[in-house]
Amino acid sequence: MRKMIQKLALILFAFVTFGGLLYLPEYVFAKPPPWAPAHGYRAKQRYYYYPAAQVYYSPVQRGYFFLDAGTWRFGVSLPTGIVLGNRVSVDLDGPQPYVYHPQVIQVYPVR
Repeated sequence: MRKMIQKLALILFAFVTFGGLLYLPEYVFAKPPPWAPAHGYRAKQRYYYYPAAQVYYSPVQRGYFFLDAGTWRFGVSLPTGIVLGNRVSVDLDGPQPYVYHPQVIQVYPVR
């Protein structure tokens, strides 16, 4: 009888422990902690930013992100009339550099 109780206790413990993992909130499994090394989707992406034209070039996507009438566009070539000037290398957190544009222009103001 005692062995049977121990076995049931072990089964109950395993069910509660491992079964409880199924009910953890989704965000627990969503991302690694901020202090962990960046790999994969969290790795920084390098862009070349041209402050004079407010244009980003992505070597990975082989194209430019530029402002067109107040809207950000992407293209493999730039519209005529955009003069790039000097570039700086910036490492940003995602595939859309314009999301970080307000922070970038504070560091590299339009010249």
